[in-house]
Amino acid sequence: MNKSLRNILSLLLVLLTGASLNAVADSYNVAPMTAGKVTVSPNDEFVNAPINLINYGTNPVKQITYTLYDFDTQESSDPQTIDFETPFDNTQQVMIPIKPGKSLGKSDVIFNVTEVDGHPNETSVSFTYIERWTVLQAAKKRVVFEDVTGLWCQYCPRGIAIMESLERLYPDEFIGISIHDGDALATNAYNSMLSSTWKNTNRPLIMCARDEKVNTFDGESNFKYELDKTASFDISVKATYDGKDINVTSSVLPCLDTDEGTEYSVAYVLTADGLKNEKWGQANRVGEWDDQVLPEYDRFKGNESTIYGLEFNQVAIDSKGVQYGVEGSLTRPYTVGTMQNYTVTLENISQHKLIQDKSKLNVCALIIKKVTNGDQIKTTIENAAKCRVESGETGIKQVDNEGANVVTGYYSLDGQRLNAPVKGITIVRYADGTTRKVRK
Repeated sequence: MNKSLRNILSLLLVLLTGASLNAVADSYNVAPMTAGKVTVSPNDEFVNAPINLINYGTNPVKQITYTLYDFDTQESSDPQTIDFETPFDNTQQVMIPIKPGKSLGKSDVIFNVTEVDGHPNETSVSFTYIERWTVLQAAKKRVVFEDVTGLWCQYCPRGIAIMESLERLYPDEFIGISIHDGDALATNAYNSMLSSTWKNTNRPLIMCARDEKVNTFDGESNFKYELDKTASFDISVKATYDGKDINVTSSVLPCLDTDEGTEYSVAYVLTADGLKNEKWGQANRVGEWDDQVLPEYDRFKGNESTIYGLEFNQVAIDSKGVQYGVEGSLTRPYTVGTMQNYTVTLENISQHKLIQDKSKLNVCALIIKKVTNGDQIKTTIENAAKCRVESGETGIKQVDNEGANVVTGYYSLDGQRLNAPVKGITIVRYADGTTRKVRK
């Protein structure tokens, strides 16, 4: 065999071998991960369970086929197919409809990815468990952000923008508490946290559900991740000002069984909106916010290193049990379906000279989850509720003469908070969360 022929045959062998290797290298490998508990009532047709899919294969995934195995009925569903308009390379979240169980309580469902793009799924673990709870009432989930801030802190406008934007975008699911440290708006409400858990930390310190720090410029990823978690308790709160004290009643309904050794209690925080003083200057990191698109950053853009005339909202004024919850506010057993009510009093409100308008006071009731591991105690916020403080017989006037809701804020069409209605169209927000457009 001459050298030229041998070279040609060698080249053909390489090409053929390469093609064969490429064919073998193609893999179809998708692993599912559940996002946590889901709750569903017997009257619901289904509830959507979030499932995260991870693509370990060689090609973008266009389609998966899955089955569900229900431990309650001990039956497996027919194969179901999901087509993706945009194939995914790495991760993709899907919402899977889950029917209620045959009886109340916990009964898992197995989600199993059987095929990927028409090929058998090659992953080592193709399934995940969905923790399904069938309950008479599912808890309404609300997410709490606690922002430790200061007028002296040039990076703290980030916290202001995040808190106000999330309140604007998610008024029914978001609760913000602004904790000022070492400035004219500082109070004693969070002294226990500032002197222990949050001691020697940089500002701003923005905590989501007291579980993780917020390091982004909008906070949405933290908010949505926490919102997807299922709360074990539903909670509501009412607060009435009698001219001297604020009387607060929380109602907590256990909706799911809880782990042994985990304790729950309720903390109460009084916050104020609409605080303003022309002498208060917010330090500002010039240029830091210029590329941010949230309208709440607009007031901090430009060349001013100190911003005057800001209106401060969600400011912590007073509290009860803010670190570990009020002792006895929730008692074992936390029996599913059995309501627990508790009343506390925030005394002598007139002592808080920072309050400018008693019609703009709120009470936040936080369900504190406490886990003890040796001498270490970790607390997180399981769920929460917020209400405006109502007037008592000798208290403040909470509604106008026509019985309309108290105005809590004015906004432009692009979401910018305003001090008063402006020429053109202004969005007016009221204490009950409703909004309407007014033209001036």
